[in-house]
Amino acid sequence: MAILVHTNGGGREYELGERTVIGRMDAADIRLLDGMISKQHAEITHAHGRWSLRDLGSSNGTMVNGRRIHAVDLAEGDVIALGGAQLVFSHAAARRAAPAVAIVDSSARIQAKIDRAPVDGFRPVAQINDVAQLQRDYEKLRIANELGRAIGLEPDVDKLLARLLDETFKLLPADRGVILLMDPQTRQLAPRAVKHAGPAHEAINLSSTIINQVFQSGASVITMDAMMDSRFAGAKSIIAGGIRSTMCVPMIHQSQLYGIIHLDSLIATGAFSEKDLQILDGVAALAAQALDNAYKAKQIERSALARRDFERLLPPEVVEQVVNGGVRLERGGEQREATVMFTDIRGFTSWSERHPPAHIVAVLNDYFELMVDAIHRHRGTLDKFMGDGILALFGAPISYGHDAINAVDCALEMARFLAQFNREHEGTGDQFAIGIGINTGPVVAGYMGSSRSMEYTAIGDAVNLASRLCAAAAPGQILVSPSTLAAIGHRFTAQQLAPIQVKGKQQPVTVYQVTGYASQH
Repeated sequence: MAILVHTNGGGREYELGERTVIGRMDAADIRLLDGMISKQHAEITHAHGRWSLRDLGSSNGTMVNGRRIHAVDLAEGDVIALGGAQLVFSHAAARRAAPAVAIVDSSARIQAKIDRAPVDGFRPVAQINDVAQLQRDYEKLRIANELGRAIGLEPDVDKLLARLLDETFKLLPADRGVILLMDPQTRQLAPRAVKHAGPAHEAINLSSTIINQVFQSGASVITMDAMMDSRFAGAKSIIAGGIRSTMCVPMIHQSQLYGIIHLDSLIATGAFSEKDLQILDGVAALAAQALDNAYKAKQIERSALARRDFERLLPPEVVEQVVNGGVRLERGGEQREATVMFTDIRGFTSWSERHPPAHIVAVLNDYFELMVDAIHRHRGTLDKFMGDGILALFGAPISYGHDAINAVDCALEMARFLAQFNREHEGTGDQFAIGIGINTGPVVAGYMGSSRSMEYTAIGDAVNLASRLCAAAAPGQILVSPSTLAAIGHRFTAQQLAPIQVKGKQQPVTVYQVTGYASQH
């Protein structure tokens, strides 16, 4: 785990994933609203135990420790400057190490049932005759309001729990506080946040007797003197921990247990009252709701990231079906009829030799933006980028019944978009010509790769032939196979060329050049 700390942005922390893009655009993982920062300015990746920073061809560059870099491995405390933003890299694992808390086993059994402290609802004013009751209700409302404002909608669970304990210590006379969270898979409780009223000199030993009682019954526990309480007679964990007064309450929201809040006093007997328990019950209810909100926010964030990743690959209407479960993209493949398109920039190698890498990346990104837009507009699936080349599929994962027509339509639109691109880059000389090859036939399409890294792709002889057609295409040519020509009917104009010999085929392949739309189009 690692984070970036925005030192001149209020100290905000950003958690880093396997790949984190920093930039000005909405889709950036870390969005920094600074006019000096490019849309996609830089990225941080994690691989083989190393965190690496790479500039993505930004206009104003990326600095690390005062030195402009293209790519560099990051170390603890490295200062990254992008535009006016200053970010510090840090390995966050040490910051969030497991608290020094142990749940000490006990052989004792609790015989008595401990009922949850009653938390009265708010009654209409006309039904309240007791002024003291009115004061208690007001106090609950005041505490709930202050606590709600303090924790707000904090999506970071660790920050939320730390703030929760801080606010709880302002309300209640505790020496120590621990929040244990429930792991939804293992159903095990583990300490996640700890607070001491004074200096923390030694580890905290919690009573398994008390923790298990709250966990099993969903009821709150309060003890005035735990070592003298008959309910816990002989509980070795209480004696070992030297625990005197204790409150332990479950955090429950909509019948789901999220964890437990444990407060205790090692010195004072009778440190907590029934009123204190009611207050802590209210705090626990608010905490459970805040945790529920934080978990849902994280789930929404994961869904948004998944949607963003799919949007890079699939047209919008297919993304919607994938996110809603209408289309399942799973590891493995299925055989289907598809139209495969390859595109490639002619003379790219010689062009790239004349320009620095940052410039190449910036120009390619502009070019790819137009080409991918054309693919998605015609219901194609972006398979992958291959240097300056593109592989796109039409008919996988969803067939629209006229996939070959969509592919050729897309190719002609790519030619129009490329003309627009060349006009925009006329002053810089960054102008391209492309060749396109299209073939229709059976493929095996699906998510392929390892369990940790997969990509949606297609394999088969139909894919190989499309690649060979692309390689044979002259600048500006759109070459299609006989199977694609048969599938598009008379919608386009095409002329037959001399057969070509392609790698992997014993006989020459008949090819056609698409020149435009038929007059009735």
